[in-house]
Order: sequence, then C-alpha cells, then structure tokens
Amino acid sequence: ILFVMTSVCCQTKTRCVEIDKSNIDQTLLEFATELSRKILMKQRNGTYYQFTEDEATRQMIEGLNQSLQESSYKKIKALFGDFRDLKFNSLWEPKDDSGMKIYRFKGDFESNTDTEIRTVLDKEGKLAGFFIKLWSEDL
Repeated sequence: ILFVMTSVCCQTKTRCVEIDKSNIDQTLLEFATELSRKILMKQRNGTYYQFTEDEATRQMIEGLNQSLQESSYKKIKALFGDFRDLKFNSLWEPKDDSGMKIYRFKGDFESNTDTEIRTVLDKEGKLAGFFIKLWSEDL
C-alpha cells in the first residue's frame, strides 16, 4: 500500500545519501515519528487523521483525505494486520537541492511482517509523502 503525494527522487541509493544519526535534527525526527504514529493510530481506531496546513502540504491534505485513509487502512489491515507501533530506522536525503527528508521506520503490525513506514517531509518540514510497504534494505 502506497500513499504517494509528492514525487521523491530516491528510488535508488545512488540518488540519495543516508544521514548519520548524530546529524539528524531531533525536532524534525520527533515530528515525523509522532505524525506517522497519529495517522496510523487514528486509522486503526476507525477514524482518520485530519491534517493542518502547518503539518502537511496542500497536496497531502487534499490527497490523503478521509475516504482514502479509510480505504487504504482496510488494505493495510488485510495485508499486515492492525498497526501497533513504529521504530525509527534511518533518514535519507536526495542529493539534489529539493530539501526533502525521507524518514524510514520499521512498522510493527499484527502479522509481524517486515514493514516500512516511509514519511517524507519537504524543505519546510511539512508532510509531503507517506508510504506503507514491505521492508527492503534499498530505498
């Protein structure tokens, strides 16, 4: 299951660089972590997460609406079971000057399948992409 609201040019590691954990902005990491958790917890509880303009791009607000969140979570649940939690794995940035930040989390779902929750923030620190997929060591 994939929520793609903004194109991110990191389809291969050659176009992105992993950021050393000591160089990660902890405030942005906390924001990405908590926002990802809130989105999935709301969906798990049968509701949806309503984004604000301070935390998400206009494209995400319009694209990841109530209807899409509800239908997507049904698919997520069918594949992986209910969401339980997530744990930060790594941060990647494109080598271009886009300012995007790609946060990769290991998802904890009922099925115990290795799952990635990928949260993309734009240069303003707003949610610009959100993906749920099988874990792969490659981007």
